[in-house]
Amino acid sequence: MSSGSGQSEPGWVAPTHQALVDAGISVVGYVPDGGLQHLIVRLDGDERIATVRLTTEEEGVALMAGAHLGGARGALLMQSSGVGNCTNMLSLLETCQVPAFMLVTMRGQDGESNPWQKPMGEAAGASMSLMGVDVRTVDSSDAVAASVSRACTDSFERGGGATAVLINQQVIGVKLFEGDGA
Repeated sequence: MSSGSGQSEPGWVAPTHQALVDAGISVVGYVPDGGLQHLIVRLDGDERIATVRLTTEEEGVALMAGAHLGGARGALLMQSSGVGNCTNMLSLLETCQVPAFMLVTMRGQDGESNPWQKPMGEAAGASMSLMGVDVRTVDSSDAVAASVSRACTDSFERGGGATAVLINQQVIGVKLFEGDGA
């Protein structure tokens, strides 16, 4: 499958989509992100999953809480910079023991040329952990779907609260920053 960008779909996308379906995720919120574009296209086209384009990531935390209250399973897709936008809202998930799943594409890691991405890229995992989220990191495309599946199982079936899978930048690729002279 190819998205409108003309780039071929990364190998982790189809099995990750299936892992979300198998986990019973029926509501997905996202802020558009280049690293997740292929997964977003798949989810938007899947009639079993309601997708909600968000204006900011903290709306996604409320969406997941609302899904839980309505008897559904929700997920939030975002880039690591979005973690900073929703850190305070993550306390809702911990305080109310809302099972939720987040998939985060990382920026600010090795090879990042955009200096604005580095601070949150370095702090995203620790920030989420401090707010009570069980954070798992994957650094190979072969591990993404299995990590998503385990995290969803832990959140929704084992009462594990909120979980997040952070996809290292080496999996999604390094984006060039136009201001870097490249």
